Amino acid sequence: MSGSGGTNTGTGGVSAGTGSSIAGSAGGSSAQGGSGGRSQTGGSGGVASAGRSGASGGSAVGECAPPTSYANLFVTVSGKTQADSDQKVATAWSTLFNPSGSGTIFFNGPGADESYVKDIYNNDVRSEGMSYGMMAAVQLDHQTEFDRLWTWVKKHMANGTGEIRWSCQTSGSGCASGGAPDGEEYMATALIFASHRWGDSTGPAKIAYSTEAKWVLDVVRTKYFNTQYHLIKFVSNSNNVDPSYVLPAFYKVWACFDTENAAFWTEAVTAGRAYMQKVVDGNGVCPYQASFTATNPQAANSDSLRCVVNLMMDWYLFGEDPWQKDTYAPKFGAYSSSRNNGGAAVGCNATLGFALPASSGKPFVDKLWSTGIPSGNYWDGVLYMLGMLHVSGNFRTW
Repeated sequence: MSGSGGTNTGTGGVSAGTGSSIAGSAGGSSAQGGSGGRSQTGGSGGVASAGRSGASGGSAVGECAPPTSYANLFVTVSGKTQADSDQKVATAWSTLFNPSGSGTIFFNGPGADESYVKDIYNNDVRSEGMSYGMMAAVQLDHQTEFDRLWTWVKKHMANGTGEIRWSCQTSGSGCASGGAPDGEEYMATALIFASHRWGDSTGPAKIAYSTEAKWVLDVVRTKYFNTQYHLIKFVSNSNNVDPSYVLPAFYKVWACFDTENAAFWTEAVTAGRAYMQKVVDGNGVCPYQASFTATNPQAANSDSLRCVVNLMMDWYLFGEDPWQKDTYAPKFGAYSSSRNNGGAAVGCNATLGFALPASSGKPFVDKLWSTGIPSGNYWDGVLYMLGMLHVSGNFRTW
């Protein structure tokens, strides 16, 4: 569900047992595999090998094992030091997610054990912002903030109807009646990573992360997926797709975690990749919404910015769809080179550095480095933060 950094684009609409995980053994998952030891040159980030075909994110071993290393494009492409990169990311977090800071989008309350990410422009709380905050927290090892965000979601957004409400007032009241799966997709994945990184019931809120992840995955699978086309719907009762909700990399993670439904998620991987090849226009731009057959596209909006980071994440983590590197990245990179402005676009577009040659990818990575932290700006802030996680090598499949 689209957030807004100065535009009002929000709309309405969002248990089985766990198995092997992306961070565990390769056995038990039927997720579609890579090339099993064949290496392939990736983009400017480097080469991956062994178990996944070659994206630029580092090496991996086994179908459900995470990469053994993650490329830091600030170092490999822009020539910064690791220490400078670490400080850059830490400053972004402390600026945007410090409840006492002047540029924060992260606030405490209403309860003593909960916090929320605020859409400053619309003066409300959105499920996608909560999910991005959770993802940043788990990737940067901020368990207390993670637990406080999920506690807010469970208290106010999880309304007992099987969906997580996409919008609430900052008081936790006045919530929308339905959900939107872009928030749930990130929430589920962040909860899986939290379970792997920290272990269940280890944080201040004693959350059984894996159990919560399974609940959210069941919501996504049973309410938000069209079973004919194996595509994520815009909202639970819609007959169309917001392409920025299509996240094949996450479906790969889910197939390894939710082994009972691994075949379902593997179908979603295949369908999602094929859909993105059809739905982008001649410049690689995603429409806001389109039909399940990628027809009747609506004009691009602020949601559309997310498509590039979704595709590049799939490429550098798994490297199974050469179209992402060979066709999409050059096409969208050429189009975006003169339109790369604002924290949201700059954060997302910097991930092109994982697929483009260094000479073409460097301007996008450098632009993220030189762009100021979008203090007090919700949409620019959360997507800037996501871009920083990916480009700095801090986005990991725990």
